[in-house]
Amino acid sequence: MTATDKLMIVATMLGGLALFLSGMSIMSDSLGSMAGGGLNTLINKATKNRMLAFLFGLGVTCVAQSASAITVLVVGLVNSGLIRLTGAIGMIIGANLGTTITAWLLALNAIDGQSLFMTILKPSTFSPFLAIIGVGMSMFCKSQKKKTIASALYGFAFMMIGMNLMSQAVAPLKEIPAIQDFLNSFTNPILGFLFACVFTLLIQSADAFIGIVQAFALSVGITFGMAIPLICGAQVGTCITALMSSMGTSRNARRTALMALYYNLLKTISFMAVFYLLDRFVDFAFLERYVGGIGVPFFHSFINICGIAVWLPLSNVIVRMAQRTIPMSEEEKQEKANRLSMLDENLLATPEIAIEQTDRAVTLLSETVGEAFITAIAVREDPKMVDQAHLLCERSRQYREQIDAYLLRISGVELGQKERAEAALLSAGSTAFGQMGKTAEKLLGMIRDIDNSQDKLTERDRRDIRILGQAIYEIIQLTIKGYNAKKLSLSRSIQYYTEEIMALGSLIKSRYMQRVHEEGSQRDAGALFTSLCYTEEQLIDYCDMIADALISYGRNCGEESRPEVIDNELMRKQIHEIFRDKFEARDSYCPNQEVAGE
Repeated sequence: MTATDKLMIVATMLGGLALFLSGMSIMSDSLGSMAGGGLNTLINKATKNRMLAFLFGLGVTCVAQSASAITVLVVGLVNSGLIRLTGAIGMIIGANLGTTITAWLLALNAIDGQSLFMTILKPSTFSPFLAIIGVGMSMFCKSQKKKTIASALYGFAFMMIGMNLMSQAVAPLKEIPAIQDFLNSFTNPILGFLFACVFTLLIQSADAFIGIVQAFALSVGITFGMAIPLICGAQVGTCITALMSSMGTSRNARRTALMALYYNLLKTISFMAVFYLLDRFVDFAFLERYVGGIGVPFFHSFINICGIAVWLPLSNVIVRMAQRTIPMSEEEKQEKANRLSMLDENLLATPEIAIEQTDRAVTLLSETVGEAFITAIAVREDPKMVDQAHLLCERSRQYREQIDAYLLRISGVELGQKERAEAALLSAGSTAFGQMGKTAEKLLGMIRDIDNSQDKLTERDRRDIRILGQAIYEIIQLTIKGYNAKKLSLSRSIQYYTEEIMALGSLIKSRYMQRVHEEGSQRDAGALFTSLCYTEEQLIDYCDMIADALISYGRNCGEESRPEVIDNELMRKQIHEIFRDKFEARDSYCPNQEVAGE
């Protein structure tokens, strides 16, 4: 064999491997995108118990044909708090069985027979047609959904074509004695296992390595004794992808990656130990036979089925092993409180899920801000609450920073019209609620200044501030509810409440100035009192900002075209009555004063 022949073999082998890996990546990403946001709901339901999680992991991986990709997704879901470790281990075990479908598809190339029907069944025959159909759809179809389907088609075709190229490339190697000696060294189970671990670690794909093993089985010829350790080692080596993806994530995410490693180690080592122990007594003669096209996928599936039979019932053992390896710490408890773990970078590959998780984060931010404001109000009556108020304000600041950074990452991903509208609403919500948190922090400083002033506020002053604060808290709660429900009618309610509270604020400030004038005194806290009222009223502007964002969101999503009849004037009057009953009449407040807004 000349140097040119050797160069062509290496070039064709590497080209086939590149096509195989890129095709797998394209198909996996496309199928994940096709799943859409509905995958989030399915995951929540599927991980309720161990068996459902196993079946879900099996089904998803059969479609995506990449156990490592699904394991990375599981790491992201655990890091985001969407699923627990007990549900994650079930999905990991199911994913390991589901990925064997790739080897079975590749085995179709080994079908014997000269008939037209048998020839059509071979991936090497129909893959080029799928590729040209996919490329044609990608070029001429404008629908994003059709383009995604096209990507899945030519991604699958690239996998099959790459496998066929690898088989053709290695075929001449069977005539080289050195290659046969190299392959024969894999009859040593430990050596074959370690080689497969290292090689799979480098290419980060067990499916690709097993595809290479199949290519050698079809073109060069390897025995069952060589193939079994290679298959086992590949399943351990592929865990490096999940371990790498878990770097910089939460402890629970790192535990998930460790569970994938522990499961594959326990599964393969226990299988090999029992298998070769039985060989000592039974003497499996088939180990010397050539594995052929069906042998590799058969043992790939058989090893995983044995692993399921033993370790799925004992999955809690694997969970405890990971938890003991990375034990709970005080830092982790604090991290859970201040970190939005649902915002995981691994979920950016599926923008629909990433947006849903961001929506959860903004909801948590809004609730934290509401709690921070009501705690700040309580500080006037109970100064001991000041530390808790500062803690909540700081937490809301950290939440907003994390959400804004995550939304920036989402903006770099291709989104549909609905997802863009949702992202715009999330950005407005993060900005408005974040500003509310900053305003609550500012209020705390003003309350401290008032308490340190020479002239203390009278009981009537405190009652007025309390009523205004409670009214503003009411609209904050309504804003949070409106954001979560994302209804146009609630956004209008926010705007009408704004009118009432602005009128109430003006009334409170004018009554305060009237009292100061009647007393004929210069209060040291007077400017602080009016500044405090103005600062609280700033919160209303942010409520208005969210109301406007909700209206814009409804317009972009076609909500205004829905058959929804809203009597705006009736709503305004109802809110006016509710507002008057809740705030103006409370504590016989201003009994002789005209109702605000009239």
